[in-house]
Amino acid sequence: MKPRISALLLLAALGPAGCGWSQAGRAPAAPGGWVSHKGAGYTLETPRGWTVRAEPKTGRLDIQGAAGEQAVVWPMFIPGALDAASGPAVLRKLSASLWPEARWEAAHPAGGKALRMRGSAQGRTVLAALAWVPSTKGTPAYLYAASAPEIGFRLLEDAFARVFGSLRLSGAPAAGGQPAASWVRWQDPRENAFSFEIPSGWNMTGGLFRFASVDIRPAWQLTSPDGQIRITGGDAELPPFTLPNQMLAMAGFREGMMYSPGYGVNMMVRRYIPGMAFAREYVTQKAARGCTELAFTDSRERPDAVQALNAVYSQYGAFGVSLTLTAGEVAFTCRQNGQPRRGYYFAGTQLTQTQGTGLWNLEYLCGFLAPAARAAEAQSVLHHIIGSIQINPQWAAMQQGIAANTSRIVARTSEAVSNIINETYWNRQGVMDEIDRRRSNVILGVEDVIDPATGRQIKIESGSEYYWIDHRGTIVGTQTDTRPNLDFRALIRLP
Repeated sequence: MKPRISALLLLAALGPAGCGWSQAGRAPAAPGGWVSHKGAGYTLETPRGWTVRAEPKTGRLDIQGAAGEQAVVWPMFIPGALDAASGPAVLRKLSASLWPEARWEAAHPAGGKALRMRGSAQGRTVLAALAWVPSTKGTPAYLYAASAPEIGFRLLEDAFARVFGSLRLSGAPAAGGQPAASWVRWQDPRENAFSFEIPSGWNMTGGLFRFASVDIRPAWQLTSPDGQIRITGGDAELPPFTLPNQMLAMAGFREGMMYSPGYGVNMMVRRYIPGMAFAREYVTQKAARGCTELAFTDSRERPDAVQALNAVYSQYGAFGVSLTLTAGEVAFTCRQNGQPRRGYYFAGTQLTQTQGTGLWNLEYLCGFLAPAARAAEAQSVLHHIIGSIQINPQWAAMQQGIAANTSRIVARTSEAVSNIINETYWNRQGVMDEIDRRRSNVILGVEDVIDPATGRQIKIESGSEYYWIDHRGTIVGTQTDTRPNLDFRALIRLP
């Protein structure tokens, strides 16, 4: 089976893509915190005050928020095949049964086996996504749906994504090859910044790597007990980047070189690479290192995964800041030690531009490399990991304070440095101009004088001690300070 983003991961339809994370890209904690709900065959997290009701006959979960928010998780089995052609009709019929009065837009693909659709109903925004897994006996599928008042829906998208991502079903293993294994929570050992669940007995390394107060890079690697499956997220070796510009070029910083603006931050000078191109490059240079016969079987942009983020980022345009996130995914095959392998990587890169400068960084990165026969298992473990990521709220509050203080320091010192550079440049330029003027006068045998009546600077032939000008503009020179006649006034000699 071709590696793909699983149903819950594809609920980038409901919020940011979940591969990796950054401070700006995580769902904020609910005001009252989050609580866990456990029922017959499921566990689920919601903001405090939300309720969960399960329908025993259908298995449907109806989730109700404290301020009118609604969410639905509806598992089902569809006899026969479901595909991109028949899926929209099924999604529309199921969604209409939840909100009959809603006006729906056209359904859009959200991955190889998923669709999403947005609509409105009586001042509320509604969103529905259908994900399915083909089988020889029919089609297991899930409907994920959410509804909230239009004004607040955008702010709730991350919360809905976390609710859906926290769903855990007990019983048979999930479709897609997830192994029947127990899960343990792994905690970032470096700063206790984040945690997620991994299969018991698997080997885990990594954590949060801090290179500066505002340069933090979460990175981890998980390998199966036999070492055959490797799953990674982030990469601590990848620095933030700055776009090439004229100022850097004049200072000798060319593309590929490292540049430091100070405060311990080191950036690489490099042109912006969109998410899909970055994923392809990363696989070629790092993820598939040691492989032969590398071939990409699928490469695609993922605008659906970043639509909500870019809508938020666009609000900063009014303040002179342009923030853009692009994302993409690649699937590939290769051979390692003579054995066929399959892999998948998702990457998202964020570009920040303001006043002629540009910075960009790797915002999301995750994927796997596995034996061809175990690609589905690797994908399922990656899905579980991403769905179980939790950020330590105490660490997040601490980091926010550090970033805010650093931002203030940077703003103040940048202004001071700018003034120093400006004053130094113009002072130096003034000195150089004066030197050039004197050298030029000596070579040409002229002098510079100023008419005090008009302020005009005039070049005249040198050789006299005093210079005079009359109302007709006639200039004469004398060796004494005696005025030629009453019509002349003295000119001021410049040194």
